[in-house]
Amino acid sequence: MPSPAVPISASQHTLSHRPLAAKPGLDLLGWAALALTLCIWAAFFISLRAGARAALPPAELALLRFGPAGLLFMPLLWRRRARFAQVPLKLWLMIVVGAGLPYFLIAGWGMRHAPVADGATLIPGTLPLFTALLAAALHGRAALARWPALLCIAAGIATMLALKAGQAGLAQGYAMFLLGSLMWSAYTLALRQAKLAPIEAAALISSVSLLLLLPLLAWQAAQGGLSLPALPREQLWLQLLIQSIGVGLISTLSYSFAVARLGAQRSAMAGALTPVLATLLALPMFGEQPDLVTIVGMLLIAAGVLWGQRKA
Repeated sequence: MPSPAVPISASQHTLSHRPLAAKPGLDLLGWAALALTLCIWAAFFISLRAGARAALPPAELALLRFGPAGLLFMPLLWRRRARFAQVPLKLWLMIVVGAGLPYFLIAGWGMRHAPVADGATLIPGTLPLFTALLAAALHGRAALARWPALLCIAAGIATMLALKAGQAGLAQGYAMFLLGSLMWSAYTLALRQAKLAPIEAAALISSVSLLLLLPLLAWQAAQGGLSLPALPREQLWLQLLIQSIGVGLISTLSYSFAVARLGAQRSAMAGALTPVLATLLALPMFGEQPDLVTIVGMLLIAAGVLWGQRKA
């Protein structure tokens, strides 16, 4: 992981302000939480691809993601209802849509049309760009102060879109990946503004998503039944481990903790390094070897991330 540096935004009074920066140890904790999140995010894309290859509908995979966590956090959501009532509805929507069920379904459907390397490159890889653009719209052009790094990231995205999106099936997957990244960027900014504790953010995302998911699953069961009971046991355990425990419980807390300690844009930038790890995992598991275009795009995006981290 890159060492802590000034985030891509030059504004020290909005997104990059860190109220606890006076205690250096907390920075180390923030980066440790972000490193853990990075590993789980890579596993998240592996899980989505495994579900797609097993023809498991994203809504059923979402049950593994939000079911256990939603039930676990439901009492907390009720006990702290007064705290959640203080959060503006706009931020509620941005948090739940950007990191909850809608985002999960978008990413899951996108992974049915493209390999792990592409999804893991485009979703977290475009986070810094979308986060900076949204921050600029909300807080002014200071968020674009690291524009050379952003242009480098944009060049990597453009390379993949121009040279690969015309391939059969990839265009739809790419569109969903970019939409998912935009949704996650909005969530990252809203999470910072809402000032929710990590466990509160986890409770809001998981419990509300579970409530939204139940009618969808009921409709799907009425249409033709569910595929989850027929999933091989080893697949089920893999998905439970990654989605229920890793993504559903640990990463939601660790990413919220990292955003609180390091800031929204810095967290989004470090997350753009997910593709490398996800691609390495996908090679032995699925035999998905990235082509030259993906590698070039990935390198440009990673270069932009590192550039933005090192520029003071």
